[in-house]
Amino acid sequence: MRVLMVAPSVRVPDTLGQTLHQLALAEGLVAQGVAVTLLCRCGTARSENGVQLEPVPDRGLPGERLLFTRLAAVRVRELLGAGGYDLVHDRGYLFAGAGVREAAQAGVPSVLQIDDNWLRSETTASRLARTWPYLEAARRSCREQVSLATGGFAVSRTLRQQAAHWHPDATGFAAIQNGYESERFVPGTKPLGIRERLGLDGPLAVFVGALGPWHGTDELLALARALPQLAVVIAGGGYGLALPELPNLHHVGRLERADVPRLLAEADLGLAPYPARDYGFSPLKIFEYMGCRLPVVATALPSVREATAGNALLTPPGEMASGVKRLLDSPGLMKRLGAAGHAFALRERTWERTVTRTLELYARFV
Repeated sequence: MRVLMVAPSVRVPDTLGQTLHQLALAEGLVAQGVAVTLLCRCGTARSENGVQLEPVPDRGLPGERLLFTRLAAVRVRELLGAGGYDLVHDRGYLFAGAGVREAAQAGVPSVLQIDDNWLRSETTASRLARTWPYLEAARRSCREQVSLATGGFAVSRTLRQQAAHWHPDATGFAAIQNGYESERFVPGTKPLGIRERLGLDGPLAVFVGALGPWHGTDELLALARALPQLAVVIAGGGYGLALPELPNLHHVGRLERADVPRLLAEADLGLAPYPARDYGFSPLKIFEYMGCRLPVVATALPSVREATAGNALLTPPGEMASGVKRLLDSPGLMKRLGAAGHAFALRERTWERTVTRTLELYARFV
């Protein structure tokens, strides 16, 4: 099978979740014998780990999302015109759809990938997105992408239900959770040395991820203030958020990918806070914490319940400190939760399982 994977919003290389997800999926498909061409912002055409990378220009201009989406459509048309592709796999986002649109024109089956609630993410991040003309255009984009696709998948049942409000065809989409790199995120990894570097000798909680408005950054600050005996280490960056100076809050910035499990090796628990608004995520960070046998404290949203399936301590939005304190006061519970999460992640949340389910979806159309 030959698949054209269209993901012009993805930059390679990068450490953002969207890049990690797309590369893991593409490489996993290649390992199963699928020939994958990934159209992304990669600078130059080349082959990496068996995936053929095809570039979309990335000039760093304001409003470039619309530009690289348009350029992606031209390149998809050229590639499909040359023939040989059995399926187009389109990573959707707002005002995108180059893959499903060109596939429909060429008579090639397509699969639409939905990673988050595009409308909710956009209106959270941008005031402009909340204005009527913009919002109407955004809704039209969501409807069109779902309607043009032969089929598709969302990364959670929660997200699939949300997408069905864009267009009823989404009710027939599959729900395929993300996975994690089970060979990289393992217990007993060599520590990074963050405790020694920061002079920490007490309990340590870690958050790994971008400091975007769809993550509950305020909850991390409240946690640090409520539990001064707990060191809260944040590994991630972006979005211009200036964190306050607190003696037990440590922002170490973005880490190299290989250093993330080394940081987790020194932590006592992993944090996954979210605001009360559910974006339908399938959080990579949670599965990576579990892979390293860290007990997880996360916000009790429908998508998080679905992702963790009873193997994390979930707290209502704004109440993470109480859950963390409960774990710190009960070492036995911490150990049991870490072990249960680890077994669950190995069984249900590896990229191998995600790839298997993706291939099952492909088989419906090819």
